[in-house]
Amino acid sequence: MSMIVKAEGPSGRAKIRSDDPKHALSLVQYLQTIGYKAWIEDTNGNEIEETALKKAIKSSISAREAVKHSRVLGRGSRPN
Repeated sequence: MSMIVKAEGPSGRAKIRSDDPKHALSLVQYLQTIGYKAWIEDTNGNEIEETALKKAIKSSISAREAVKHSRVLGRGSRPN
């Protein structure tokens, strides 16, 4: 499943596509440590909650299940 890491920070905006949940999560964490507001979205623009993705990685459920879990918790697209 493709994911998009989006970030806004001091040098502007970034959008990075990844098919690897671990890579996407690492990117978000790195970007946040250097002062960016960063998050992960699915290809439809729905935000994927970081905690749901972490749980998916640890328990080896699919990233698709993490997206479903985020939606159940009421997470949606980030406002522009």
